[in-house]
Amino acid sequence: MASERVSRLLRLIALLQSRTPWSAAGLARELGVSRRTVFRDLKALEQAGVPYHYFEGQGYRIGRGAQLPPVSLSAPEVLGLMQLAKQAGGHRNKPLNAAALSAIYKFISTAPDSIRSTCADMMANVSIHPDAKVDGDTESRHYQTLHSAMLQQRVCKVTYRSPVDDDDLVTGFEPYALHHANRAWYVLGRTEAHDEVRVLKLVRFGAIEPTQRSFSRPRGFSVAQKLGHAWRLIPGGKVYKIELRFTPKVATNVSEVLWHHSQSHTIAPDGGCVMKFEVDGLHEIAWWLCGYADQVRVRKPKALAKLVSEMHQKAAAQYAG
Repeated sequence: MASERVSRLLRLIALLQSRTPWSAAGLARELGVSRRTVFRDLKALEQAGVPYHYFEGQGYRIGRGAQLPPVSLSAPEVLGLMQLAKQAGGHRNKPLNAAALSAIYKFISTAPDSIRSTCADMMANVSIHPDAKVDGDTESRHYQTLHSAMLQQRVCKVTYRSPVDDDDLVTGFEPYALHHANRAWYVLGRTEAHDEVRVLKLVRFGAIEPTQRSFSRPRGFSVAQKLGHAWRLIPGGKVYKIELRFTPKVATNVSEVLWHHSQSHTIAPDGGCVMKFEVDGLHEIAWWLCGYADQVRVRKPKALAKLVSEMHQKAAAQYAG
């Protein structure tokens, strides 16, 4: 089971334990997923023996006085937790990672000694290379401040270092949601300076000061809705049908990864790979394509082919002479 789903199921259990029953639509909105995913998750809880009930005309809730079943981990589950611990261990300064590690070790300690010993021996032969990470605890501190302001719905006065503007942005900010992508944490919220929802990287904040002013999060707001068809984080305002041709040298490698939720691909007779996407905006995917240099050619659209070509020409010019 993916760590993302484990986190979501734990969050679902916490919601069901609250005093107020939840409708399927309310759970979907709170978890940022579809109703169909909510029903799948509820089914998973049922199979695990979590004693939730549906109260007619009210919603889903774990009954008062109900006791959750004791944890009984299988060997594959212990191995999975040990692997998550190894992954998180290289990023202890990430928001809540130290707490997550503590929780993982507590879960592992409930397994029988024989299973833990065997799994530990197996994990001794497993190594995980840590991803690039941000130095210091800036990200973690900003995460805590923004998360607290988000729960209390407090407007923050922030100073933000833009990667493209010369001057720092000083503005009121309404934090709506925290989002992890591309090895970093981001916050989505409305900036008073722009009067629109922006995606801001936590490590670029210089200062965050919660105020006494309150805000109301827009009804139905979700990270998925905001990001839409963006390649990663920044929608460009127009959706393009992308078609790429990768050479046989990298075709297998590139086709093994799901880069975008709209992805489809076919392997050509010569071993090359044709990939198609529907992407909002061109700049983020253009940077990704530059990493494949001469091993990929943009077939569609012409605007993307022109953008990638210009980026390669500028790079080549830096080495001329």
